[in-house]
Amino acid sequence: MRPMPFVLAVYVLVHLNPQPVPAQVARVKLQSTSNGEVAADPPPLLLRLQDAQIHLFDGRYDDAAAGYSTVINTDDASGRDTLTAWAYHGMAVAAALAGDRARARAIYDELLRVAPESPLAIADSIEAAVLTGRRDFANRLLDRFAKTRPGALPQQYTRSFRALSLLLTGRCADAVAEVGRAPDPDRPLPQAIRGRCAAVAGHHAEAIALRDSVMTQPLADPYSWPMIIARGVARRIN
Repeated sequence: MRPMPFVLAVYVLVHLNPQPVPAQVARVKLQSTSNGEVAADPPPLLLRLQDAQIHLFDGRYDDAAAGYSTVINTDDASGRDTLTAWAYHGMAVAAALAGDRARARAIYDELLRVAPESPLAIADSIEAAVLTGRRDFANRLLDRFAKTRPGALPQQYTRSFRALSLLLTGRCADAVAEVGRAPDPDRPLPQAIRGRCAAVAGHHAEAIALRDSVMTQPLADPYSWPMIIARGVARRIN
């Protein structure tokens, strides 16, 4: 089992324990190893969440969905909105990447209902709209996101997900042009999109090279939704 990254451990544990946040963060820091991974065993519920997340990262979507369902339905998750929202998010992504848009849409709708208020909630809505084929709605959200967040990272997100929306509607030329406008077109999601479009165009060697670049990212984070989506897109390149 892969250790849980420090950032997720802090993010989730502070929502699962009645201790004050500074004390809980300090405890996690003391448990972390020199490379930033948490050495001590997290609570059982977090282990289930971690297992499901690794299944999702590795493309085992049925196993991931089953694991997230276990997290959602356990008594320990009752009243823990952050944990429940994370599990619904994982289930929705698993369904979308497995090709079940109807199920993904239903789960995303539930996620957006139960998720705690967050400045990044619009990113969840964008992801949901793109992966479930609601392109007009996705474009409106992306336009709003881009207008209110002008920095390089938000623009990277906007260009990448707009390109993904174009890819999923069969508009490869437009998708490739869109990722070309991203601040860094060599990030994993733009690479996955370019690889899928290269495969469609019959450029097999280029498609495989881009797929392999995405799938062998040395610093790939199994808790990053864009990274997981990039891997899901890349897996469809044969």
